[in-house]
Amino acid sequence: MKKVLIIILTLAAGGAAAQEAPLALKSLVQQSFSHFTQIKAMETQQRIAADQTTLAKAGRLPEINGNASYSHVYPVPKVQLPGSSFTFQPVPSENLSTTIEARQLLLDFGKSGSQIKKSTAQAGLLGVQTDEAREELAYQVANVYLNIAFLQDNIAVQDANIRLLEDTETMVENKLKHGDAIDLDLINTRVKLETYRNKKVDFRNSLQKQLAALEYLTGEPLSDTVDTDFAWAVPPVADDFAHNAAIRTSLEKEKVAGTDIELAKAQYKPSLFLNAGTGFKNGYLPEITTPKFNYYAGVSLSVPIYNGKKLRTQEHMAATEAEIAKLHTQDVKENLRKEAMQHNADIAAGKERLLTAEVLLEQANKALTLAQSRYRNGVITYLDLQNAQTSLLEAQLSKIQYQYQLSLAGLELMHLGGQEFWKQ
Repeated sequence: MKKVLIIILTLAAGGAAAQEAPLALKSLVQQSFSHFTQIKAMETQQRIAADQTTLAKAGRLPEINGNASYSHVYPVPKVQLPGSSFTFQPVPSENLSTTIEARQLLLDFGKSGSQIKKSTAQAGLLGVQTDEAREELAYQVANVYLNIAFLQDNIAVQDANIRLLEDTETMVENKLKHGDAIDLDLINTRVKLETYRNKKVDFRNSLQKQLAALEYLTGEPLSDTVDTDFAWAVPPVADDFAHNAAIRTSLEKEKVAGTDIELAKAQYKPSLFLNAGTGFKNGYLPEITTPKFNYYAGVSLSVPIYNGKKLRTQEHMAATEAEIAKLHTQDVKENLRKEAMQHNADIAAGKERLLTAEVLLEQANKALTLAQSRYRNGVITYLDLQNAQTSLLEAQLSKIQYQYQLSLAGLELMHLGGQEFWKQ
């Protein structure tokens, strides 16, 4: 029988010796990062967030605009001087103007700085969310990888038992020729053999589905068999879950909510601007029709006085959002503690079940060997031999199932701890 490779999870109070994940798994994870559409979309959003930060900083830079205008005015004021044919016209009917105007923020008492902080915090949040998405994807790939390992081991067990039943079929046929067995024994053997073959088909069907899922995640088909001869090293998970992706994302959301409060408070503050312009314009006495060079410079101060409680409402909403963000972080921490306790309980129970399964498997192997010998010698019936074969199959499948459950629980603990196994 093909050797069923064991996935061992070791938990120690002071940590576990790290064993690297297979290179094939690491390679698949890296392929998924460059292939998966959601990751590409989030990386594009990060570039947009960087542009938004640049845009916020641009609010501190001067604005320069060029203007050109023409207007015809009618009627225009005219003064007829008494006793003279001279008519005085103070403004032209044809007005021409070309100007370059500049506006520069001098001081806004932290308003632009608050906007820059918010844009930077939002970019940071998106970066952490992208890391979280990568981590989720990596553990999806690892989960599928373990599913494939589980199914391959089950197929190996089915193959071994099919060969065993084929040998039994030959043995029953020989005994039937010598009159030491009945037709029912041979029929039962062949029915059971076909049942095992059908079960193998089911496992292979499930395996193909998992391979399709892996190709969906990574963009490439699995070119080789899965190596299950490795151990997930799972150190104890810290109470604060500092490296957990969900916690880091939640804390970044708190930062963004804090910048919203700061920005809302900054809206009460005044803004001081420098205004300047230069150009050519007609309408200057005494030659009102001739464009002349001109310029101006000055400062303007904008002070919020009354806004219908709009700013106060925005500040209240921002404070409420910040409170919700803190409560969400607390909820995430409590949920992670609960999941860690559950997975630790699964691992403890799984270890005990696996030890029992190993003992049962050893006994089932011995019982089958003894049953085969006694059946050849006519000491036991075919039913006794069939029971021994069934017990061996159940013991083999139980051991694989416990190994699989133990591996999944360990993988989830690694996920809760935020371990980036693909980098180790």
